[in-house]
Amino acid sequence: MDVYRTPAAALDSLVVSSLQPPAEFVGTARRALGALGAALRERGGRPGPGPGLGPGAAAPPWRVLKIAKGGASGRGTALRGGCDSELVVFLDCFKSYEDQRALRTEILTEMKALLGSWWQKPVPGLSLEFLKQDTPGALQFRLASTDLENWMDVSLVPAFDALGQLSSNVKPKPEVYATLLKSGCQKGEHAACFAELRRNFVNTRPAKLKNLILLVKHWYRQVCPQVGRNQMPPAYALELLTIFAWEQGCGKEAFSLAQGLRTVLGLIQQYQHLCVFWTTNYSLEDPAVKKFLQRQLEGPRPVILDPADPTWDVGNGAAWHWDLLAQEAESCYDRPCFLQPAGGAVQPWEVLGLPRTGRSDVDQPILQGPAQRAPKDSSRVDAGCSRTGNRPLCPAPNPSVDGMAPCTPEGVPGLSQVPAKELDRFIQDHLKPSPQFQKQVSKAVDGILCRLRENGVHKASRVSKGGSFGRGTDLKGGCDAELVIFLNCFEDYKDQGPRRAEILTDMWDQLESWWRDPVPGLTLNFPEQTVTEALQFQLVAPALASWTDVSLLPAFDAVGQLSAGTKPDPKIYRTLLDSGCREGEHRACFAELRRNFVNSRPAKLKNLILLVKHWYRQVAAGNQGEWPARASLPPAYALELLTIFAWEQGCGKDRFNTAEGLRTVLGLVQQHRQLCVFWTVNYSSEDPALRTHLLGQLRKPRPLILDPADPTWNVGLGSWELLAQEAAVLETQACFMSTDGTPVQPWDVMPTLLYQTPARDLDKFISEFLQPNRQFLAQVNKAVDTICSFLRENCFQNSPIKVLKVVKGGSSAKGTALRGRSDADLVVFLSCFRQFAEQGNTRAEVISEIRAQLEACKRARQFEVKFDIPKWENPRVLSFSLASQTMLDQSVDFDVLPAFDALGQLVPGSRPPSQVYVDLIRSYNSPGEYSSCFTELQRDFVISRPTKLKSLIRLVKHWYRQCNKMPKGKGSLPPQHGLELLTVYAWEQGGQDPQFSMAEGFRTVLELVTQYRQLCVYWTVNYSGEDKTIKDFLEQQLRKPRPIILDPADPTGNLGPNARWDLLAKEAAACTSSLCCIGRDGTPIQPWPVRTLDEYIQTLLRPTEDCQKQIDEAVDSICAALQEATEPLMVTDVAKGGSYGRKTVLRGNSDGTLVIFINDLEKFQDQKENRCEILSKMWQRLKACQLERKLTAKMEIQRPGGGLTIRLSTKWQSVTFDVLPAFDALDLSGKPSPSTYRDLKRALDKAKASPGEFSVCFTKLQQNFFNHHPRKLKDLILLVKDWYRQCQKRLTHRSLPPSYALELLTVYAWEEGCREEDFDIVQGLRTVLGLIEQQEQLCVYWTVNYNFEDETVRNVMLGQIRSSRPVILDPTDPTNMVSKDKTCWQLLKEEAQVWLSCPSLRESPGPSWNVLPAPLHETPGHHLDKFIKDFLQPTKNVKIQIKTAVGIISKFLKEICFQHSATKVQKPIKAGSSGKGTALKTGSDADLVFVDSMTSYPSQRAERYDVIKEIKQQLEAYQQLVAEQDLEVTFEISKWEAPRVLSFSLKSRHLHGPVDMDVLPAFNALEKLGPLWRVYTNLIAQYQQHPDTPGGEFSACFTELQRDFVSSRPTKLKDLLRLVKHWYKQCERRLKKKGSLPPKYALELLTIYAWEQGSGATSFDTAQGFRTVLELVTRYQQLCVFWTVNYNFENETVRNFLLSQLQKPRPVILDPADPTGDVGGGNRWCWHRLANEAAEWLSSSLCFKDGTGGPVPSWKVPTVQTPGSCGAGVRPVVNEMFSYRSRGILD
Repeated sequence: MDVYRTPAAALDSLVVSSLQPPAEFVGTARRALGALGAALRERGGRPGPGPGLGPGAAAPPWRVLKIAKGGASGRGTALRGGCDSELVVFLDCFKSYEDQRALRTEILTEMKALLGSWWQKPVPGLSLEFLKQDTPGALQFRLASTDLENWMDVSLVPAFDALGQLSSNVKPKPEVYATLLKSGCQKGEHAACFAELRRNFVNTRPAKLKNLILLVKHWYRQVCPQVGRNQMPPAYALELLTIFAWEQGCGKEAFSLAQGLRTVLGLIQQYQHLCVFWTTNYSLEDPAVKKFLQRQLEGPRPVILDPADPTWDVGNGAAWHWDLLAQEAESCYDRPCFLQPAGGAVQPWEVLGLPRTGRSDVDQPILQGPAQRAPKDSSRVDAGCSRTGNRPLCPAPNPSVDGMAPCTPEGVPGLSQVPAKELDRFIQDHLKPSPQFQKQVSKAVDGILCRLRENGVHKASRVSKGGSFGRGTDLKGGCDAELVIFLNCFEDYKDQGPRRAEILTDMWDQLESWWRDPVPGLTLNFPEQTVTEALQFQLVAPALASWTDVSLLPAFDAVGQLSAGTKPDPKIYRTLLDSGCREGEHRACFAELRRNFVNSRPAKLKNLILLVKHWYRQVAAGNQGEWPARASLPPAYALELLTIFAWEQGCGKDRFNTAEGLRTVLGLVQQHRQLCVFWTVNYSSEDPALRTHLLGQLRKPRPLILDPADPTWNVGLGSWELLAQEAAVLETQACFMSTDGTPVQPWDVMPTLLYQTPARDLDKFISEFLQPNRQFLAQVNKAVDTICSFLRENCFQNSPIKVLKVVKGGSSAKGTALRGRSDADLVVFLSCFRQFAEQGNTRAEVISEIRAQLEACKRARQFEVKFDIPKWENPRVLSFSLASQTMLDQSVDFDVLPAFDALGQLVPGSRPPSQVYVDLIRSYNSPGEYSSCFTELQRDFVISRPTKLKSLIRLVKHWYRQCNKMPKGKGSLPPQHGLELLTVYAWEQGGQDPQFSMAEGFRTVLELVTQYRQLCVYWTVNYSGEDKTIKDFLEQQLRKPRPIILDPADPTGNLGPNARWDLLAKEAAACTSSLCCIGRDGTPIQPWPVRTLDEYIQTLLRPTEDCQKQIDEAVDSICAALQEATEPLMVTDVAKGGSYGRKTVLRGNSDGTLVIFINDLEKFQDQKENRCEILSKMWQRLKACQLERKLTAKMEIQRPGGGLTIRLSTKWQSVTFDVLPAFDALDLSGKPSPSTYRDLKRALDKAKASPGEFSVCFTKLQQNFFNHHPRKLKDLILLVKDWYRQCQKRLTHRSLPPSYALELLTVYAWEEGCREEDFDIVQGLRTVLGLIEQQEQLCVYWTVNYNFEDETVRNVMLGQIRSSRPVILDPTDPTNMVSKDKTCWQLLKEEAQVWLSCPSLRESPGPSWNVLPAPLHETPGHHLDKFIKDFLQPTKNVKIQIKTAVGIISKFLKEICFQHSATKVQKPIKAGSSGKGTALKTGSDADLVFVDSMTSYPSQRAERYDVIKEIKQQLEAYQQLVAEQDLEVTFEISKWEAPRVLSFSLKSRHLHGPVDMDVLPAFNALEKLGPLWRVYTNLIAQYQQHPDTPGGEFSACFTELQRDFVSSRPTKLKDLLRLVKHWYKQCERRLKKKGSLPPKYALELLTIYAWEQGSGATSFDTAQGFRTVLELVTRYQQLCVFWTVNYNFENETVRNFLLSQLQKPRPVILDPADPTGDVGGGNRWCWHRLANEAAEWLSSSLCFKDGTGGPVPSWKVPTVQTPGSCGAGVRPVVNEMFSYRSRGILD
């Protein structure tokens, strides 16, 4: 903290970190002084015993008029450590200066007694000590913090109120000083009377000037020994000298502290010439004052006159040893604090006018004050105006401040007396304005505006009503209104100034003329016009005791007419900033935005604003209207905005507790020095100019409250000290006490938002708001010691259970606790737990015992505990709050966890034995169940990290807590512990620098959150794969879906799954564009290079931009050179092919082709015949190009084997191009025709060329094919090619497939499995490798350029498709089989298998897309049966696995789930696709419907949700048994609040895909209700009684009938069902974002209907059946399908219900088991989208072509069934009606 050793550039940091007093101490002391002031006011005029008087005698009665806070604390120049404060109490018993001497002693004695009585209830965190009373007229005492590091020496001074009521910027009357001089006072004897002037003189200065004052005072404290300091000048003299130096030498808000300090010390050296004074408050108007000043200025130098009291020369050259200070100042200029970073000394400011000694002529001042331009009322002796005079004046005229009445209306009780629960009534009764007055004012305002529009000289485009009247926040009594007139004559901001006076004069005339016909009940007053930009007048209703201060403002219409919810064009604000305006100068132009911002808020929030403004009004009134400085307070509008901010951040609901809201706002007022509030609803940081401006605003001193409509206006300017003091006093009053006597708690709101904190200030943000202070930590530690002592010594003293150890866990143990979050985790290791299982079985009893002992120990231990109600029957933790008389007034929340001591006495830094984790893996039931056993490892993993990393963890936790406040819908966010671990991982991967950039670290964590689908994070510090059991378990854990974040202490604890990472990722993405992630220059902060697959691709696989650009320019030059020459060859075009042309170039070495289209080549075979000759000529031309052109890449030309290649290389990249002459086969359209491919086939035959030999002719098509795919797909191609390149290195001298085949396979995988531009690249990679595994079945081709319509092409394609697998056809050339022979694919298959089975992080295993090796769309109709067999039918092994899985769940439901419940499972029914026999090989589902004690349909609806919750809880506990059978349960988050079904997935390494299971509780209607007709009549009656019941609500009751309806069908029909379901899944994937498709069950029923009506045979043509189903889908608007196998038309109730069902809008497809279930649904689902897909397939798919290429016919199936066709005895008219509907007549 030595100022001399601090480098000049670091002085700012020194001040902020070491010189400014702690906010906690300042706030506590402020509250104490506020409470003391309240106590003094309460004393009032009550007489008290005087000194030496008898019991009956009394001191003179006195009453407090007002209290002023002075000293360094009041002036805002208090130093850390010790400071002074002056509490000046103005008393009514002092009628003159002389009275103070006579009465002061008695009053001070009484005040001392009062102070002692007040301190009987001490302020927490402070101690009080009376000092040696060595100052006459003051009572001196010290307030010190409990750690004694900070203290405040307070002087309590009773004083005469010489100044009375002060107005802002108005000098005291000259009589004040004339009377002072006549009183015969000693020098500065009555300085206390002028404390307010002294405070205001300093307090209004810029924050950085105050920082300079702190630095000067710190230097003064450093160089002056404590002994003998009373011979030195007072520190206040140094403060004034610093202000003088700044005024004369700088005057700017931003400056160099080193220069400022250098200047002040230079002035101290020249102290013998110093004559410094100001005439801000006193001047030469009065002859007596002028004469006195002349005498003062003739005194010994230095002369430094107090700007508030001319009798006080604080320089006093005759009394103080300035020479000692001057010697010290002279000796320090070579110290680091005065040396520039680049070398050379820091130069002082230029302060002119140093005089010759002895010059004292007042008319020739030696050193002047701040401004050279003296005010009109001063002579040349004036040292200048106060800088506050340069501030923009507040627009509201007297008698109010910002439209606030200066006093509280009569009859309104004080806010402090209103109970919290009565605040809402208080607002309604006392604060709401009179509706009658509002109507009168509205009528007057409308009349004024009408007059100005019609008669004004200058025409208005429109008008706007603002102020509190327009915003809807006007208080009863008095308010303000702004009438903004937008004039056409103003074309920009600058036009307003020159013409304003003329326009306002005209408006005044119009207003006076209009008032000749006044509004009844109102009077019009024109007060003194205090501002130049507005015409001010007042509308008063005397009968209603109400008035409105109106400002009429002509303004430029900057915003124009905006639509609701539309942001202004950023250009509006850019123009505003370019106009060079003063702060808020043009705010009237944005009145509408300001009004709308507030006006749209909920009514209750406006009520809270009224309450806050009422409190503000009370403070401004200041005890019977005696407060003298209302105008210096911040405007009431600032309080409005602060209230909105508090509500937005802390509540956001339309209904809330008013007392909580008020407490929050006043808490923010007390933190005004940290306030940084702004909104981006109208302007934002996206525009560079606005961003620069906002960042500049954020660098200004606090408080900062930017107007949401005008970014140049900081409405937070003003003196907040009084407001903060009064807010602290109000905290203990009735308005903040709940009915049980406890204080109302405020909302959780910080004075500064993380999102609005500039990146460079994040460290400061953490220090100020997130790091716990010492007091807080001491409180938590004391509470922890109390409970630890209890657990060790008292809890189990009469029990055989022994406490082995107590370990502190959680954030407080790791060193990552947040401020204000007083929570502690204690893990107590007990002897009764000898293994993991025992902990799980008996911990509930242990927790009950601990709770009982705590309750018994309450009184003896003097602490109070309050327990949380556990959510679970077998809780894992005992949660309670602890409060103690010995602690501060705050409780600490505890979680006590009993645990098995698995680790024993672990040596620090050593790894636990492997057996510990083997036992854990064999014992656990649910993930992380026994993580408490590893608390020490979890703690040590974090606690050993650098301090700054822990700060980053705090920041991430704070951000996470803010996200937790957002509405989330269903599901919870990931656990906080997962974010902590992710932060550690980010730091480790990002370089492990202990002094990193906080913004970069935070940005990195956000980036990882957005990439959660790729996260696989784990550590091996405590466990690894050395033991086989642990290795197998880790591999199983790492194969699970992303994200994976394994607890480094507990491998069973995966913190990634079953959480709403998507919501967190959305918040993280939004945060990356906020100011906390934006650098000083406006560019985004870049995250550290944490290696994810995306980063891997970006940094290692993609060519660098520079290299790519150099090669691109070289290629363009070469192509241009080839095309320019006309001899000896005419080149018509050059196509870029290979990896280069497809834009799939890998970093390092890659390939490309330059295909030269020659005019002389007229057919395909020409290029083969003339190839050598053409290449020779090309070689010559390229040589010439190499010599003639300066290329951006190095060029090498080679002729290997008669060919021609060009190698272009840069520093990091090279591409080898094959130069290939070719025939341009495409016409001018660039597209091939069937004749193109016929010519190709003939040319191949004629030239006896190999298939695909002429594929270079289609290079442009290849380029176009890849260009139409997204960038991320090409990144996936790069990743696949990188894997392929690694395979090549391992398989040297082996033939592998060409990389082009893998590129096409990757495109195929993406098209069939994803088709999204943004996708999980891990899934894509696994899918491609999975297809390589199935290479024996691969058949991949496209029909984008050719198809089966042309006979020649069809024959070529069929020949290719029928060849041995794998088949991958070039999409541009059907003769080009790019997959080559199967032998080389076998090698790749083995590599893919090895890769897919490896769980390492680099390879990032994860789920893959559901892609078949051959597409259904391109499978000919006669191959459909084989397609179903190969790809859709489940294998025997899969059936066995599904059967096993279903058996496990069935057994669980029958025997385990409800063994301790009255609910019993009578029989689980296996349904779904596995029950019906239509399961697919992958993605199969099984429904288990069980019937229990439900007795009716209504009871099923009422009870099923509770039953589902119970099953889920029990199934989570049952997972261990499932795990032993190599299965894993993952629950699906339900969309519904009360779901009908419990959905989960069973997964196994032996399954090709997951088995989705649905468990549905159901009423056993079929058995309990008897015959089917009764079952259905009861069901229909239920719907008739409750018409709002959804159709099919109880279909689960009929599961057996649904299952039997399908399972009894022929095997081949079930295969057709599989085919239709597979087609439906493909459509579902493509259309999932476009609306809800019909249920899959509807397609199953439609398929059965098609077969029944069109075939009925057990053996049929699958293609015909498939075509028929799709045709029925296209005719969905005519479909009416039902069966009468289970219900019919015989029963009247059923018949009537059926007829009503069949008359519903088409399609109608009734469930054959449940007549209420219309799975067709009419317009409920998007049948039209499914029909469009079906139509496209019917027109383009090969599925409907036979072996000869001819079309496959469909079955003839009617779209409509009628009741008559089903044998129902109904009248013919009904059949006729259905016939009409089928033709669309009735529709």
